[in-house]
Amino acid sequence: MMKAISLGVLLCLPLTAGAQFVQYTPFYTTAEAPHIEKIIPEPPTLESARFFDDWAQYQWGKSIRDTERGQLAVRDAGINADYFMQRFSAGMSHCITPQDNPKLYELLQKAHKTESQAGASAKAYFARVRPYQQFKEDTGYPRGQNPTDFTSYPSGHTHASWLVGMILTAIDPSHTEEIMKIAYELGQSRVILGYHYQSDVDAGRVAGSVTFARLCAEPEFLTMLEAARKEFHIQDK
Repeated sequence: MMKAISLGVLLCLPLTAGAQFVQYTPFYTTAEAPHIEKIIPEPPTLESARFFDDWAQYQWGKSIRDTERGQLAVRDAGINADYFMQRFSAGMSHCITPQDNPKLYELLQKAHKTESQAGASAKAYFARVRPYQQFKEDTGYPRGQNPTDFTSYPSGHTHASWLVGMILTAIDPSHTEEIMKIAYELGQSRVILGYHYQSDVDAGRVAGSVTFARLCAEPEFLTMLEAARKEFHIQDK
């Protein structure tokens, strides 16, 4: 399974030469964004049974960092529309790239901008230390470490990847299981690397679902989603 995923990612690498920087705007303002901290529970305290599960999952993640799955987790640390298109292509009916699917690319860029502002208030509210900070150990991706970045809960990577999975499922519903399995794997990669506890990732999936539901109330989002769906299915013919 890992070989199939890796091959799919390799075959769908986008062409980046001549790319221009575009400033994408979110679908709604920060004031209009759902306050995720009012939806999800408090993160587990260190003495709770829930934290024991977090600790056990952290140990599991460390144990497989030197495997092919651990290497995939390192690649999953890249979080942007380009990588999402590469990663999710393996689960869809055909490859998606910025060049062949510009409408979808713009949709994912704007959705990512929207997601990041929705999760920011929750991260600031809970200010949870990350696993590698708590246990004073290196991660599987050392260059991203920050000793004062107390933003573990909820997981932003998971929030984004779960949201993207739901968007792509709406575009290619015949591959729902494959798409959402990849979305699930992207969240678990954060546990493997030691950047997030399992409870952070679980909360990130809730946040992704909330953001998708909120986006479905935005006419601009629905219009862009339909345009991206038509663009995708033209390539099936």
